[in-house]
Amino acid sequence: MAAEPPHSRSPRTSAAPRRSARGKARIRAIVAVALITLWSLSALSGFVLYAAPVGPRSGWVEVLFLTKREWGDVHFWVSVAAAVVTVVHLAIDRKALKSVVRFLVSTERGRAPHE
Repeated sequence: MAAEPPHSRSPRTSAAPRRSARGKARIRAIVAVALITLWSLSALSGFVLYAAPVGPRSGWVEVLFLTKREWGDVHFWVSVAAAVVTVVHLAIDRKALKSVVRFLVSTERGRAPHE
């Protein structure tokens, strides 16, 4: 049997894996920025709700251009969006999460010997 000449094989291009890695990195970066932004907005709206006046009819008092009830709605929906993005983040990075948990649970982590 004669060996195939090198030019008859289909050439492999490294552009496809590079593009895929760039796309994954871009998605991870977008998810990370979204996580930071949404959880920060959730904390900010929670602080506004905490600092807002309490008592009868306090739901109609405007704080930073919104009523307390509107701030409650903003806080709820921003928190829902943050929770959804958190689930997406966990799904995207599940392999890394499994590795970290496996490392933290393992008993052979290079501990200092007992003296």
